[in-house]
Amino acid sequence: MTPTTWDGPMPEAITLGLDLGTGGCKAVAVDADGAALASAFAGYETTFPANGWHEQRPDDWWDAVRTCCTELSTRLDDGLAAVRAVGLSGQSLAPVLVDAQGQLARQTVPIWSDARATAQARRTMGELEEDAWYLRTGNGFPTELYTAFEIAWLAEHEPDVLDATTVVLGSKDWVNLRMTGRVATDRSYASGSGVYDLAARRYDHELVAAIGVPERLLPEIVDPTHVLGAVTADAASELGLPREAVVVAGGVDNACMALGAGLLADGDAYIALGSSNWITLATREPVLDPTTRPFVFDHVVPGLYISALSTFGGGSSLAWLADVLHQDVAELLRAAEDVPPGSAGLLCLPTLAGGTVLEGGSHVRGAFVGLDLAHGAGHLTRAVVEGIALALGRAAEALTRHTELPPALPTVGGGARSTLLLQALADVLDRTIVRRQGDAESAAIGAAALAAVGAGLKPDLGAAVAPAVTTGETAPTDEGRELHRELAARHARVQSAIAALHAPTQDA
Repeated sequence: MTPTTWDGPMPEAITLGLDLGTGGCKAVAVDADGAALASAFAGYETTFPANGWHEQRPDDWWDAVRTCCTELSTRLDDGLAAVRAVGLSGQSLAPVLVDAQGQLARQTVPIWSDARATAQARRTMGELEEDAWYLRTGNGFPTELYTAFEIAWLAEHEPDVLDATTVVLGSKDWVNLRMTGRVATDRSYASGSGVYDLAARRYDHELVAAIGVPERLLPEIVDPTHVLGAVTADAASELGLPREAVVVAGGVDNACMALGAGLLADGDAYIALGSSNWITLATREPVLDPTTRPFVFDHVVPGLYISALSTFGGGSSLAWLADVLHQDVAELLRAAEDVPPGSAGLLCLPTLAGGTVLEGGSHVRGAFVGLDLAHGAGHLTRAVVEGIALALGRAAEALTRHTELPPALPTVGGGARSTLLLQALADVLDRTIVRRQGDAESAAIGAAALAAVGAGLKPDLGAAVAPAVTTGETAPTDEGRELHRELAARHARVQSAIAALHAPTQDA
């Protein structure tokens, strides 16, 4: 494809937001008012080559970006000719190894749920004080998931690959390199490195030395709205973008999603319902607790942090069930609507991809408890949905020990389309759940807002994010509150038992 050119009157400038999620790339073209004009999606695979290994191919990300751009160009009257700026959101904790020629030093990348670095993390935390490390970094996921420990694993198991690496980039940073030739990251993505000082908003050189990360591998940190440069001739040709389009640094997916969901001020909150699920708060000070371990990132909004607790098993667990039963998710959800709340005694722990610290750590696995010969596909599905809601209820309870959650919580992500899940969340959280227009593209919309500010099309992020349009509200019911209070107590007992069952031994 040749670069798009425009010979007539210049169309109104638009921005392009790209979100590299766990399951694929979402792309949104956004107009001058911050509203989505058109969207596209292209999926890619996660492979599981060994126990605890979860990998993707960066080349697949680039192919998905190209597919999305091609699809968007067919949905807009003028193609992509009016794109003036591009912003990327990227899944966190995905270390991309790049050599001196800007090529991949390793063709696959461990993604955020990859737990191969358990031994390296354990050894390091035997020398560091783990609570102090957490309070400095805000890195509340299981320790082994963070980039610094993945690098330590590479140093031990693939030293030749690490020797050939000149920089370790995040998912969206690597795509930015392909688009502009510029190596950099932003503070939101850097805050998931395992060696970032939240208070100082910079790499912590003591942690870098203690964990043994070569400093040469750490990319420069810039603001999320910083313009990295214009798209290169090759990228313009591949993606169909005009050469004058600029690319900004962008941000980590949960921060971009928070921006797209309207988290612009202290106390704003939202629920993300995607492959994994989380409750996020924007605050002036990070919400830190060494026991429950909220994970904290620097926000893409200046002066704020985002603090969250999650469950890794969300849409990914539903997708697994659909695959096993050879049905699609929509069919299963329709069957689940015919099952009474409580799933006829069936309880699900949807931690198929491992758990958070609150759930027992990355070695925890999922379970159905109370299976009966009378249970069918609808019961299994409803139990997964209720399990997701109960896990998020436990997360909300932990967060509210430190701060308040608003009485109404907006949702973003594909799971917001499930009325069954929204009702379960309303009942478990005892809050109104708000669905908004464009909720599935919030991270891409947030990335586009960063691009608009960076390119000078908007004065600030508040002006770049379109006012939310509410499309529905789900309120808790008295019966649902009472039932889910009982289910929550059972869920907590089962979660503790499963966590103990899967706890790693000291010599593992």
